[in-house]
Amino acid sequence: MDKTQTTDGSMNYKLYLLIFILGTSIIQAQTSDQYSFKIEGIYGTIIPHDQHVKPLIENHVFGTELSVEFQTMGEKPWQQFNSFPVFGIGSVWLNLGNPQKLGNAFALYPYLSYSLIRTRHFRLNMKVGAGASYLTKTYRNTNTNSLGETIPFDSTNAAIGSALNVYLSAGGSLEIPISKGFSLTAEYTWNHMSNGSTVAPNSGLNLLNGFIGLKYFPNYRKFNYPSKQILKDIPHKYSFEIIASGGFRQIYYLDNRTYPIASIVFGVYRPITNFYRMGLGLDAFYDGVYDGTSLYQRTYITSNLLRNKLRVGISWQHEVLLGRISAGIDLGLYLYDPLKNLSPYNDAKNGQLNKPLIYPYDINNEDGWFYTRATFKYALTNHIFISLGLKTHLQKAEFIEWGLGYRL
Repeated sequence: MDKTQTTDGSMNYKLYLLIFILGTSIIQAQTSDQYSFKIEGIYGTIIPHDQHVKPLIENHVFGTELSVEFQTMGEKPWQQFNSFPVFGIGSVWLNLGNPQKLGNAFALYPYLSYSLIRTRHFRLNMKVGAGASYLTKTYRNTNTNSLGETIPFDSTNAAIGSALNVYLSAGGSLEIPISKGFSLTAEYTWNHMSNGSTVAPNSGLNLLNGFIGLKYFPNYRKFNYPSKQILKDIPHKYSFEIIASGGFRQIYYLDNRTYPIASIVFGVYRPITNFYRMGLGLDAFYDGVYDGTSLYQRTYITSNLLRNKLRVGISWQHEVLLGRISAGIDLGLYLYDPLKNLSPYNDAKNGQLNKPLIYPYDINNEDGWFYTRATFKYALTNHIFISLGLKTHLQKAEFIEWGLGYRL
């Protein structure tokens, strides 16, 4: 079986399983009456963040989003601690402005909408969500001409290597009631689609989109906005975690190889509020890409050495607490990184490098000393949880981590 097909199929199953877990975990606590429907038109643009993305941008992005939303009513403590956010499931269609190379995108994603300002006349919210997207045009179906001949890489969709990708959304939304049960809506969001370097190429797409539409709440006559109750604070005590993760990735479209990755994270955390905790983590990474076989001339490696596949860093971690779920962002600094003196490729090839812990760098030529990780954790028991991480260097994804954790 073709490796690309196997990779896409596995990712398809895992991403939709994640959406199901997130959706059912949050929606099961809602009352049956507090739902609404929303339809919005979308108009936006693709950010030219990468040399492979720039040639693909021809026209503006346009499309539509249909969503169903549920007002949390305080059945769970985390809902009150987070000011009764709205949980939604959105379905998206986007014309990406280049029919030949980018085609269309379809996405399904759960999201939370947090109230920032709420008055009789308008509501201002912050919206964040993550799910799965499907793109009709990728490198795989744009790399040949009408005669079946291979065309130059930069003339293809050199930004997207797989049909199935993650879909991220973050931004602000405005709601203005206009009559009983109806509201005008407007949003401005950043949206991202990529596969986390699971399949090469993977520059990904970053979009800035504006939304305008209409929201309908069928049971508005029965609705009373939930009021806060006196609840016991969550214990503000230290906790400890260990997470073991694994996965796979590709780095270059000509390699025709998938490499294993793995990581171990030791973390200590303390809740700062009832809905937010902060922590410090010690991260160890293994990346099989750096065995000297890749044709990608970004890192100068001439032999297969274990030390080149290992990195160790320390991370400052931030997580929002949503009952069994926690999600957040880690900001990391490499303490041990042999790759920093093996890139950029030509510099390392022409002479030995000796970089300090922190140094200036160009993300287009090397990974640098700074890394981030977007995290999602779901508690199965009081001690055991599953974990999903997307590790990046600035805007460039490195790999997706599928993990299992233990908490004390």
